[in-house]
Amino acid sequence: MRQRILALHGTVVDEVLGWTAGDRLGVKDDFPLRFEVMVLAVSALLVALKDDPERVQGLWDMTFEGFEESLRNRGVNDIRIGARMRVLLQHAMGRSRVYMDALNGKDETALRQAIIRNVFNGTVGQPETVEIVLSSVLNLPGRVLGGTNF
Repeated sequence: MRQRILALHGTVVDEVLGWTAGDRLGVKDDFPLRFEVMVLAVSALLVALKDDPERVQGLWDMTFEGFEESLRNRGVNDIRIGARMRVLLQHAMGRSRVYMDALNGKDETALRQAIIRNVFNGTVGQPETVEIVLSSVLNLPGRVLGGTNF
């Protein structure tokens, strides 16, 4: 099962990097942006996988393993990593809950507002970028789960 979750996680990471690469969203492509977009993408998959609690938990856990590895690669030391991870987990849980509520309720307006608030820090330079992110996240489960053996 871990290999399947690792493969799924890798696919999601590739998607997120494609969305954020080269400041495509008009926001600096850095850890905070990738964190926000990754939580958004994983939330969409958690909704799609809701009937498979083992994969839901596995994907969530793998996502945080990835965040921890990224922080370590950026030079966060062992003394600070626990505190940083606790903060990331708190932020991710709150955001994920909002995203999942909007996705479960098929409320694109609420999802769009959450994307603007979290991904774009409340300010959107190019409104079409919000629509690109919204469309990408809504189509993500079908792209990465549809017809594959994840």
